[in-house]
Amino acid sequence: MKVVLSCMDYRLTEEIMKKMREGVLVIRNAGANVNAVKKALKRLEPEEVIFMPHTDCAAMNLVKSVIKGERSVDMEVEEKLVSQFKGKDVEDLDRINAQVGEKLIKEVLPNANVTTELVDVSKIKWPERKTVYFLLKSQSKYEKDMVGGYILQAPSKEDLSADVKIAESLGLKLQKSEF
Repeated sequence: MKVVLSCMDYRLTEEIMKKMREGVLVIRNAGANVNAVKKALKRLEPEEVIFMPHTDCAAMNLVKSVIKGERSVDMEVEEKLVSQFKGKDVEDLDRINAQVGEKLIKEVLPNANVTTELVDVSKIKWPERKTVYFLLKSQSKYEKDMVGGYILQAPSKEDLSADVKIAESLGLKLQKSEF
């Protein structure tokens, strides 16, 4: 089994669609946050993981502002997202997120083939942004109306609890939930 792990960002949907074939499971959350879904990854035991964090990530900007003391977050968001970046160079969090996430995937899944692709959003075409989000199961395929929206996707709703809080803090409205 193959898993694509990426960020919920609307700009990445079409890039992820290129990777979605039969039998590919997708996990998307705020910041392509491996820490928040490591238990789900362990349960799935994929042979291959394509890890796709990206540049100009709003979740990494949130982390940066929390670490600098400019903003506070819910305890769950602190634990699952922010805490792993304390003591790191907050000026380069997109790259550091790619490194931290890849290392954690390899620790959780030592036998998996892991490929990390840090997507430079300045080099891809993206759709017009919609202020909605979708809660999808990992095996779900995308419908045309989802392009431009933010997509949270995991094996269970519990895997996305902190991410729903982040989506709502961004002013996004739930459009569809499969849970």
